[in-house]
Amino acid sequence: MVEAHTPPCDLALLVVESRYERIHAAYMLAATAAAMGQTVLLFGMGAGVCAFCREWNGLDAAEGARMRAQAGVAGLDDLRDAVVDMGVTLMVCDSGVKTLGLNAQDLLAGVETVGLPSFFDRAGRARQLVF
Repeated sequence: MVEAHTPPCDLALLVVESRYERIHAAYMLAATAAAMGQTVLLFGMGAGVCAFCREWNGLDAAEGARMRAQAGVAGLDDLRDAVVDMGVTLMVCDSGVKTLGLNAQDLLAGVETVGLPSFFDRAGRARQLVF
């Protein structure tokens, strides 16, 4: 069996909190790096899994959305649509999904639920940042 070739990952962003500002920063960096032609992996763990759900339930300090809308800055919906359109890999940790009581229907289409070894395999030697 021939395995599909996945390009090396340039940047791996780990979202471990449900705070709006941290999730917004992760999506901003992911969108910018992808727009610059880098291969990006966004990975959610623990409470950060909420950043990969269809609905934005569970975000802390979401008043950042109002401030950004007033300033004309892209919000989470726009950023998330952009990273999906640019082919950013989206993964969540299976333990976070279980802890939050979620299932596959709660997650965005295309989000892979994996264990930590799969994250490390995919991230390879990429730069890693934690949010």
